[in-house]
Amino acid sequence: MSKVVLKGLSKSFGDVNVVNNIDLEIKDHEFLSFLGPSGCGKTTTLRMIAGFDMPTTGEIFIGERLVSSVEKKIFVPPEERNVGMVFQNYAVWPHMDVFKNVAYPLKIKKTGAEEMKERVMKVLSMVKLTGMEKRYPHQLSGGQQQRVALARALVMEPDVMLLDEPLSNLDAKLREEMRFEIKDIQRRIGVTIIYVTHDQAEAMAMSDRILLLHNARVQQLGTPKDLYERPENQFVADFIGLINFLKIDVTEREGRMMASFPSSPETPPFEVNPENTGKSNEGGFVFAIRPENVKLVSPDSSSIRGKVTKKVYLGNILDYRVALGKEEIRVEASSGEEFELGQTVGLRFESYVLFK
Repeated sequence: MSKVVLKGLSKSFGDVNVVNNIDLEIKDHEFLSFLGPSGCGKTTTLRMIAGFDMPTTGEIFIGERLVSSVEKKIFVPPEERNVGMVFQNYAVWPHMDVFKNVAYPLKIKKTGAEEMKERVMKVLSMVKLTGMEKRYPHQLSGGQQQRVALARALVMEPDVMLLDEPLSNLDAKLREEMRFEIKDIQRRIGVTIIYVTHDQAEAMAMSDRILLLHNARVQQLGTPKDLYERPENQFVADFIGLINFLKIDVTEREGRMMASFPSSPETPPFEVNPENTGKSNEGGFVFAIRPENVKLVSPDSSSIRGKVTKKVYLGNILDYRVALGKEEIRVEASSGEEFELGQTVGLRFESYVLFK
């Protein structure tokens, strides 16, 4: 198993820069996800690590081995990088049974029959396909076909596994099951995994760290908790989970930073922590708070007040919309104390981020 290091990695197609100067070290045994919207450069970065695309600038190391450097004119072909690749569309051969699909890379390398059988049966056991060796792809579910693709990548005992949107063709329930299975396999065998997805829930559930990309640039690198609780800019805050953005005016009064909502001048000022900020954005202050961090209470004379405009029962939570002057704030509350449509409520803000 190996770490992967990217130094100043960029890729352009003509005048279009699709990956812009990525510096990154992916640790040995780490599960790291490239996350972002379509066109942000995540798959192109993965393809450069695999050796399918040539970088425009920069270097790629797998372990201690330099596998790509434009400046030094080094380019190790994909088949010599010892990486396993799992694609979005499974890429299993319909005319081969499960055993032959998984054994194919070993056959190409002229592995002996006994060793081949032992390694294939071992990885089929890992992905829970024991007893299905003689089945053909058309006899398998989508999840089973994806397990075949995963086993075929694992059978080569790769230093690094590269997975490109491997669950996007599965239904929601199966996707959730496969998330746990892939993460469990990774924990058991300790392989380094680089995983591409546009699905934030998938990245949050599986990753040790997430690299969030947008417009060919890195927006933030950190643990799922870092990105959710301490987003570095408004794009990160908005892309990961649900969040409210409200414009506020902040002034210093006797050493305290006091905020007010310009859309609701009747709302009393409240104190904010000036250290609880992300990296600055253009424009005025933006108050960013997750729906679960807004608490609804019975109002008193010092309360920030709003009026309930929408209410949806979602089983374990109640999803509210509360009017705050001309703006509306989303609140997720446990289905304990309920508030009715049109009711005036107090709002208490817990964890939040300020963007400047």
